[in-house]
Amino acid sequence: MPDGTDTQRRGIQSVEVGFRLLQALADSRGRLPLKDLAAAADMPPSKAHLYLASYMRLGLVRQDPVTARYALGPAAIRIGVAAINQTDVIDILRRHVDDTAAAAGTSISLSVWANKGPTIVYRHDGAQPVPISIRLGFVLPMLTTSTGRVFLAHLPEPAWADIVTAEEDIAPGTLNRVRETLPGIREQGYAVTESRMHEGFFGVSAPVFDSGGALAAAVTALGLSARLDLSPDGPVAPAITALARQVSEELGGTRP
Repeated sequence: MPDGTDTQRRGIQSVEVGFRLLQALADSRGRLPLKDLAAAADMPPSKAHLYLASYMRLGLVRQDPVTARYALGPAAIRIGVAAINQTDVIDILRRHVDDTAAAAGTSISLSVWANKGPTIVYRHDGAQPVPISIRLGFVLPMLTTSTGRVFLAHLPEPAWADIVTAEEDIAPGTLNRVRETLPGIREQGYAVTESRMHEGFFGVSAPVFDSGGALAAAVTALGLSARLDLSPDGPVAPAITALARQVSEELGGTRP
């Protein structure tokens, strides 16, 4: 009969083996069929199916009822967001976001580079309504959002080239037009988009830098375009850039 040590070793190994399926889904750009997912995790489909059945019951994995393909589930998203929420940048932002939201007259979100794109990890609702799709865990488009454009401006191109290629397939020519704006975004310290993702709504986003001068996050003001002045002299751009600068300073970061 195996002793406790052997049982513990097998249990740990089982977790590690099953985690390969979650890692494969995290690395994938879309939903995967069982055969491809099992191959990516280096296990037989029959074995992968057993793990996936348990993960689905836990909410870590979900299966499309039409295509039968697999993706990460709501529990996996909650775990990821919770892990990010325990980082310093969110704690710092919370100390200043009320004043900034009042000064800008907008809602404010914080996004980090995760899940193959700018992922919203914090949202503070202001007086103005926010589109329903702007939710925690949502991965924003790169080309059509101010947040995405901040990441384009401050991340090395190899980090986002594949992602943007997929967006460019939907709207050919957009990348070249956006690429021309990137030097200006770096120079002025923020990006602005209007009626790109949602008609009538704007985004004003500014970068947060870490102690090495690398992009750590982006803070974004969200609101209705008709209600606020989005010029450099209006209330939104100065407030959101000041917030990003404050968070950067408390992280020990400096703008490169």
